[in-house]
Formats: sequence, C-alpha cells, structure tokens
Amino acid sequence: MRIAIFTIGTQGDVRPFAAFGRHLQAQGHDVTIATSDRHRALTDQVGLRLAPLESDYAALMARERALIDGGNQLKIAGSIASTMMAWVPQWARQGMEAARGADLVLGSGSGTILGAAVAERLGVPFVQAQFMPLTPSRHMAPIWPLPGMRLPGAANLALSHALRIAMWRLLARPSNALRETLGLRAFPLLGPWYERGQRVRPQPILYAFSKHLQPQPADWLPGRAAVVGFWSLDQGRDWTPPPALRDFLDAGPPPLYVGFGSMLSGDQQRFTQLILDAVRRTGRRAIIATGWGALESVQAPPNVLFVKDAPHDWLFPRVALAVHHGGAGTTAAATRAGLPQVVVPFLADQFFWAWRLERAGVNPVLLDRRTMTAQDLADAISLASRERVRAAATRFGGLLQAEHGMENATQALERWGLLPAAQAGRVRQLA
Repeated sequence: MRIAIFTIGTQGDVRPFAAFGRHLQAQGHDVTIATSDRHRALTDQVGLRLAPLESDYAALMARERALIDGGNQLKIAGSIASTMMAWVPQWARQGMEAARGADLVLGSGSGTILGAAVAERLGVPFVQAQFMPLTPSRHMAPIWPLPGMRLPGAANLALSHALRIAMWRLLARPSNALRETLGLRAFPLLGPWYERGQRVRPQPILYAFSKHLQPQPADWLPGRAAVVGFWSLDQGRDWTPPPALRDFLDAGPPPLYVGFGSMLSGDQQRFTQLILDAVRRTGRRAIIATGWGALESVQAPPNVLFVKDAPHDWLFPRVALAVHHGGAGTTAAATRAGLPQVVVPFLADQFFWAWRLERAGVNPVLLDRRTMTAQDLADAISLASRERVRAAATRFGGLLQAEHGMENATQALERWGLLPAAQAGRVRQLA
C-alpha cells in the first residue's frame, strides 16, 4: 500500500513518524512523510521519502520566544493558528502532491487538519495518530488545564467537549480556508464532531503512548481508538559519541541529564544560570543539552559538560536521572531507560505527561517553570534520587521495554481493515 503521513512541528513531532514509517516500509509499504524540509536529514537517515510542506516550526518558535516563555497556552495556540493561515495556500497544493496515489493517510497534531482534508478530497481513509489523549471520556479530565482534577463522569465529558470546541475555534479559520481551497465544504461553528448527520465519518485514532502511563479509558470504543505504545526511533547503535562526551562519562559516576529538546526560553542566560546553580547545589555531575535554544553553552565547571544533543537511546542508559520538558518522545525514552525524572513543562501535552509521571511515582514533584528557583529544582532532583522513585522508574522501564508500539499500531490498522492482514513473521529485521 501507499501511505502518506502528515506531521507538522518540531523534530520531536516528526521522529515517531520516522520510526513508524520505517516500520511500515519494512513490511513492504510505500511511505511518504509530508513535513518541513528542515527534517530532511532525519527522513533521509531512515530511508523515507519526504514531501516538503511549508511548516517551519523552528522559525515560528524563535519568533514567538517571549510568548512561549510566558506560558499562555491559548495565546500560543492562537499564534500557531495565525501562522497556519499563511501556510494554507501552499498546503493545499503540497498536500495533494504528497498524497498522490495514496491508499491511506495518517496525520498528527497540526497535520491532522491537512491530512484529513486531503484524504477526504482523494476519497481515501484517514487515521489520526496522536501523542496525548484527546478523545472525551467519562473516566478522565481533559488534558488541559488541570489533568489531575477528580470530577464526576458527566463533568469530565462536558469539559473535554468544551476544550475540543475551544481548540476548534482557534483552528477553524485555517481549517476551513484549506477546505475551501480543496473544494470541500466548510465545517460548522462547533467543528466536524457535532454536525447533524456528520458528513465526515468518524476518524479512527492511534494513540502512540504507553498504556502503562495512560491506560485506555473503558468508554473509548476499540473500533475507533487504540492505545498502542510509544513509537521510538533508536539511533544509538550507529552513533559515535564525541571524545569529550565519552571521556566525561568515563571520568565519574553516571551524571544527571538536563535538556529541553526543541523548547526555547525567553532568557537563555538566566535559565542556564538557574540550571547550573541547581546542579551546583546537588553536588552532582551533569550533562546539559542545549537543544534548540532553551539553554546556552557557557563556560562550565569541571562537573558539567555541555552538548548540543545526543541520541536518547544511547545517552539515557548512561545517566542517573533526566531533567526534561515532558515532551512525549523524551518521556518515552527516559521512562524506557528506567530513569527517575524531573519534568519542567513548557507547553501543550508536557503538563499532562508531567502529571502522569508524577502519578506513576517516577517524577516526584510538579514544577512550575515560571516560578521555579534553583533550590526548587535541586530539591526535586534530590527527591527523584530516592530509592522509592528509582524502584518505580526501574519497574516502568521494564514495562515499556516489553511494549511494541509500532507492531501494536500495525495490528490495530489491520483490525480496522485499513491495512491488509499480513502473515506471521512479516517484519524483517531493521538495519
């Protein structure tokens, strides 16, 4: 089958699809990933075709650094929606080119509205793939603003539908502009879910996160949603660490890891000094990954090494604890490595994953980045180093290592009749 995957965002958004696309391609499917050309090195590395989309999230985040640092989630979503309006004229053409001849279309995050519209225009099935729970349920509160709320089932449902409508209102303009460009009828005021007669059939959803961190609620219909497990792109086997990193790791006990991936901070210098101060207070060694720009590399004391990045599947088994932003990919990698974690969320689903890790006993305290002090972070690291937290981290590491998210996703697509059932032993060993 020919499969087109639409994913728009940071490298953390694209990496799981690079992994799943490679998995599907190993089964003989023809896979194209439609995303920003910024991610071409990644798709080339895993041997997947890239169809470029106008969607440079790195530039968007750099432009909105102060907004992201302020943490107002609605304003951030509004800025993204406004930027998407500028991308829409290119999206219709680029999306149709990316999906030409496709038998199945997958879409995630901001790529959902594009993938769904293109699939409808082409008359082929569309499947969402999401990394946070979005389907309303009586058994869990909405993921924002307070996922840990304990509410009656009816209240959970009402708030989840309210959040869904609020997010739709932010995305309605670019979504309907795109649909108009493709010759499709606009969705009504409350979005596609509440249209009388619902022209667009319900879209099945693959939830690419672990059932051990967020079980599938009992009221999610198995024919419509499946929690399959994380999709991880392992690259450590083919990666050679720079000598400075290797020497630092060999020079002492396993260090802390501190890194915030694709996130940006409004004041890199202040945030970096806070991190260094917190590390100093712990008396521990640390590897600090600067990533896209939340932190900056500065003159460091002997117990600290700055790196830009390193494959998590290589580095995390060599460290003692991870301080990170709570992105789904980093959460998966750190949990699978059996690491205690301290999560400092910036936006979106990161607050949800911070809470789920706290409930699992792996992240001992919920921190607010905007008010966090160096002592707060040092205290959190101390709590995360206790035997109880280490034991919980080890237990969850074993559970995630035994979970096969990409194979589970493939089997779900087969159950739904969207992929042909394949014979046992179909997946050849990936290089």
